[in-house]
Amino acid sequence: MKKFLLILSAIIILGFSGYYAFIYFFSFSHGYRAGELVKFSKKGVIFKTWEGQISQEATQPLWNFSVQDNEPEVIQKLKNLQGKNVKLTYMERFKTFPWLGDTKYFVTDVVQTDIKDNTTDKEVFETQKSDVTDITVENLRKENELLRQRIKDLETTIEILRQQSSSSGN
Repeated sequence: MKKFLLILSAIIILGFSGYYAFIYFFSFSHGYRAGELVKFSKKGVIFKTWEGQISQEATQPLWNFSVQDNEPEVIQKLKNLQGKNVKLTYMERFKTFPWLGDTKYFVTDVVQTDIKDNTTDKEVFETQKSDVTDITVENLRKENELLRQRIKDLETTIEILRQQSSSSGN
C-alpha cells in the first residue's frame, strides 16, 4: 500500500511539475502591440501582480496585459510612460497562474513611440532628417488632405459609437 501511495504521489508531483513547466516556459505566440498606455498598476488580494492596459485605436477595445516581477526594467519603463504612446513586445502563454498575472499576455519590452504612427523616437528622427529636403508645398497639401479625411473618418466613427450608445441605453 505504501508503494502504491508513493508511486501515486510521484505521478501527481511529476504531472503538476510538467504542467507548470509547460505553462511557464512555453509560449503560444510572440508579438507587438502599440497604443496609449492607459493604466499600469500592481493589484491583487492574495497575489500582487503588475497589470496594465493600452488603448489601441478608437474602434478597438482596451488591451490588457501583465508583467512578471522578474522584469524590473520593463516595470520601471511602464511606470514612467503612463499616458504616453508605447510599443509593447509580448508573449502569449496558453494559460497563467494567479501568482504570474491576470492575463495570458506578458510584456517583455516597452519602447516609447511617436503619436502619429507608433514609430520609435529614433525612427522619427531618422525619417524627419531624411525628409527635410523632400518637403514641398504640394506634399504638404496632400498630407493636409489626408489628415482632413482621417478626421472625417474619426468623426463618423464617434457619431456611430454615440448612436449605438444612446440606442443601447434606451
